[in-house]
Amino acid sequence: MSSKIAADLSSIAGSLFWGFVVSVPLLLGCLLALTTRLSKRTIAVIMAFGSGVLVASLAFSLMEEAFKMSQSIPPVIIGFISGGLSYTIANYYLSKRSLQGNIRHRKKSHGTEAGGGENISGSAILVGSVMDNIPENMALGISLAIGGTIDVVLLAAIFISNFPEGLSSSEGMRSSGRSKRSILFLWILAVSVGTVSSAIGFTVSSYTEPKILSIALSFAAGAILVMLGESMIPEAYEQGGASRVGLAIMAGFALAFILGNV
Repeated sequence: MSSKIAADLSSIAGSLFWGFVVSVPLLLGCLLALTTRLSKRTIAVIMAFGSGVLVASLAFSLMEEAFKMSQSIPPVIIGFISGGLSYTIANYYLSKRSLQGNIRHRKKSHGTEAGGGENISGSAILVGSVMDNIPENMALGISLAIGGTIDVVLLAAIFISNFPEGLSSSEGMRSSGRSKRSILFLWILAVSVGTVSSAIGFTVSSYTEPKILSIALSFAAGAILVMLGESMIPEAYEQGGASRVGLAIMAGFALAFILGNV
């Protein structure tokens, strides 16, 4: 019995470690945004690259794994739609709150006419990062519990995509006047939540129905896709231009695809 407990504790520690590894790029992106002034085009390309990685991740890892777990379409669609709607509602709330403060807002996230769009966009990407990071990191813990090893493809996709999320969100919040200490605290909190989520995923996977786990994974995919459509890709397009953004998205998608098939 004692050896089994020791093994379980060791596995939980491992899930915490990997959860921290894939979450820390959020903080690294934040630190880069707070200590340097990157050009808008550079940030746009990084964001677009991360968007491509995320598209591949949600298509080939999260949605595919969600379907394998449930072997049924309804749980996957329920989670997917719920994730997208949840993100949209959260983003709407952030926009409405800014409007109540007499700050003009438009659908595009940045630009001189946005009048507070950077604050909304930065906060929106932060919300999206937390919403998808929790189920994603839980998925890492689940893969460790089920297969005994971590899902390398999912790990790489989360790691690569988290950096531009932290970078672009922090840059937007910094431009809107939010204090560096406040931004840093938010991302430390996000990393902590993501780290713990991996251990939670490992622990509950033995006691949770596959369909529930399927909903959690597809929830992450829905939140990611809507966040990309509402925040990251429009922001990247506005700052970097169509050609740069399109090629960067393609490159990110190609890298994630290669990682999943080597």
